[in-house]
Amino acid sequence: MSGIGTAHKEQNDTQRAQDNIHIAAHRGFRDVFPQNTIAAVKGSSRLKADRIEIDVVATSDGELVVFHDARLDDLTNKEGLIAETPSEIVLQAEILDSGETIPTLAETLAATRPSVMMNLEFKASDPLSWKEFAERALPIASQYPGEYYVSSFDPDALRAVKDVDPSVDVAPIFGSNKDENLEIARELDAKAVNPSTGVLDRDLVETAHEEGREVNVWTIDSWREAQEPLELGVDGLIADYPHMATFTTNNTYRTQPN
Repeated sequence: MSGIGTAHKEQNDTQRAQDNIHIAAHRGFRDVFPQNTIAAVKGSSRLKADRIEIDVVATSDGELVVFHDARLDDLTNKEGLIAETPSEIVLQAEILDSGETIPTLAETLAATRPSVMMNLEFKASDPLSWKEFAERALPIASQYPGEYYVSSFDPDALRAVKDVDPSVDVAPIFGSNKDENLEIARELDAKAVNPSTGVLDRDLVETAHEEGREVNVWTIDSWREAQEPLELGVDGLIADYPHMATFTTNNTYRTQPN
């Protein structure tokens, strides 16, 4: 095939990837809205996110809330470890001077459009065991009228999900140890694998696809970061901004005239 023909084929392949890929709003498009809040899930739904990724943690009294960090200090006007702070205080914590407070998992799902698939990242179980965490989280998630799945960096969180309800889809999250995490995906019959851009490569994508799993890559902040995953044929971009696939350039492979 000529150089021009090859360039056109690759450009068409990238365009098809743009057309078919889904965009997951990382913490509800955290660079557009106050992250992991009701405003974020409503706003990212309005911006037509296909999926929304949120982080789920437990307070000292076992309330499941949507928040990313182990501590309140950096993102809110409160201090202390979430796992050592009662829900009465945690639910009053204001996110980044936005007027938005930390919501419960139930409140967050109730505010989300059912057309959006939810990616529930089980971030940390303390003060609960993962089994206790799953036993509390999954009945709440089951009330959501749309689709959802559970992701986590901790394989034991995903094992607990499968023990509590084998029908719930799961996905390991990882930024290293590709082969180990592909094995975990096989063990759990995972719906997807969610690797970082740093560990993503063609072998990972092809292996996951051969085994019937999606590949959703994180975290995409620019067209430059979106370009390679699209070329490799990933299924989803977990992004801090909307429309990341459309921001990639179609001129990447343009050849110069002789």
